[in-house]
Amino acid sequence: MGRAYRSPRGKTASQKVFFSLLLFSIVLLSLGLIRCDNACVLVVSNPGGSIGTVSGNGPSCSLGTTSGTASVRIAAHAATAGDEASRIGAHALGAGDEASRIRHVFLTLRGIEANASAVADDESPDWQELAPKLAAQPVQVDLFAAGGDSCEAGGFESAAVRADAYRQIRLRLAPNETDSTEPILGQNSCGSAGFNCIVTSDGDIRPLVLARDALEIQVTPEHIAGGFFRIVSEASVNLEIDFDPNASQFIPTEGIVRMVPVFTVDSQGRCESAAGTER
Repeated sequence: MGRAYRSPRGKTASQKVFFSLLLFSIVLLSLGLIRCDNACVLVVSNPGGSIGTVSGNGPSCSLGTTSGTASVRIAAHAATAGDEASRIGAHALGAGDEASRIRHVFLTLRGIEANASAVADDESPDWQELAPKLAAQPVQVDLFAAGGDSCEAGGFESAAVRADAYRQIRLRLAPNETDSTEPILGQNSCGSAGFNCIVTSDGDIRPLVLARDALEIQVTPEHIAGGFFRIVSEASVNLEIDFDPNASQFIPTEGIVRMVPVFTVDSQGRCESAAGTER
């Protein structure tokens, strides 16, 4: 009795599954999850034994919901003239008026958040807290503080943040007027002027407000080094948020001062670079 001829191209279902799983294992071992600044690819197994991929483009590509750790510090931009007086005395509320020169800029922060979208609005559910304790315990910072650009000043406790590429940061301010009967700050350098203010050389304290009386300062991609920063799963990143007094504007108006601030963000900040050099 003759044997039935079987085509070498014909494979049983079990053989197809075996070879697909073998190929899948080899791909995972050699490639795994491919990610870079411009694209990411995830290799997956489809029902029936075939191999497929899921991919995305650009820094917003995000796979999974793992988290990393972010540490944030706010600093004053280093003086361009190498002298503190040139930095904190560069802004006067009256032309040529030494007494009206700004000596302190106090902001009370109640949140520092990041969003993966460059166009996310205030109501976006995707804002991620970078300093979550500020919501319950606001902190008042002096953007013109002596030594404010030192590596020991301006830091906040690190926080777990969803792994992603982030294109926007916002600083949320406490309002100058509040209905709360509970003290917001243990010590308020603005006194009766509210929680955000400027102090001039002659000791005058004036309320500080933003354009359109906003309570948020947006830091958009053009002010973030590289256009975005990345939080990587199970890794730490140090974010340095620098206030640039030379690019910012202070406009006195009817007893208050309107500020048009400029902040920049770098995930490889000056302090981290200095620490790496010392090692």
